[in-house]
Amino acid sequence: MFLRNVYTNALPRLAIRRTLHSSAVWASAEPNKSQISSSTGKAQSPNAEKGQQQQPQPQPQSQTGTEGSKETSQEEKIEYIGNTRFPRPRIKPRKTITPGEAIGQSNPAETIKKAPIKEQVAQKWRDVLSPEKNLENRSKIIGEIGESYFQNILDLRKNGAKLFIAPKQLIPANKAKFLPNLEGKTLTGKNVDVSALCKGKTTLLTIEFVKFAEKHTMSYISVFEKSFADSTKAQVIQVNIEENWAKAAVLRMCFPFIRRSIPKHRHDNYVVHYGSVDVLKKMLGIANPLIGYAFLVDKNTRVRWYANGEAAKDEGSIMVALTKELLKKTK
Repeated sequence: MFLRNVYTNALPRLAIRRTLHSSAVWASAEPNKSQISSSTGKAQSPNAEKGQQQQPQPQPQSQTGTEGSKETSQEEKIEYIGNTRFPRPRIKPRKTITPGEAIGQSNPAETIKKAPIKEQVAQKWRDVLSPEKNLENRSKIIGEIGESYFQNILDLRKNGAKLFIAPKQLIPANKAKFLPNLEGKTLTGKNVDVSALCKGKTTLLTIEFVKFAEKHTMSYISVFEKSFADSTKAQVIQVNIEENWAKAAVLRMCFPFIRRSIPKHRHDNYVVHYGSVDVLKKMLGIANPLIGYAFLVDKNTRVRWYANGEAAKDEGSIMVALTKELLKKTK
């Protein structure tokens, strides 16, 4: 009973107060008769006149500004993979060398001397505690940010498996650079240095990183072996590089299969390397590791000619002619 009396007495009072308040608000908003102009017949309050005087006029936007904003919005647009929130990798422009440019290192490769295990461990600790070495590692990590395996695949889809057409002439001996060191293990189990294997002979050196590139390198090897199978001063060295440690473990397990698939006369010159080769890539102009690469190296380990991808119609014959030219100079 008490609550019923409260609701019956309080609700009408609240309704009366709301109606009075709303009527007062509408009465204050109505214009006075003195403020109505006789010419237009429209009401203008003094507050409205002040607002019209103080309100700045909107400035027209320039066309250049709108165009610049559109361009920035298009550049900042991010594409995602399907319905996920993973950004789709962007295709980076290819950084290829100009055909005929000298590649390699300026000085001949030195023989690698392995230190004892104690010295190697001590050197690793010195590298860990060295601020200069840490800065070098940091710069490498920063350089690797933004690079991915999928960008190389997108590069192949857009630009194809050919960086450029191989040059038709040898690099002059006085301008050519030397092949850098590259350690590896042959199919016979020997630890060798590729630059040391190339000394004294005209060498076709092929480098591949994936199975897809084997078709590219074999297009050069098959032509070279047909032309110089009986020559004792020409040889083929095939290098298989695996930079990923997980794939390297699988590759070690597949060693018997590789031995069976490669002819026996090439076991001594088939080299497998495990580990990163970023310096070698920069020196030899390897822009995309999914493509196979071929190099002609003279007896002094100078890189005199190079090609990439699958051999074109004329590249095989050009390689044979340039190899004969190098063999004539070795006599």
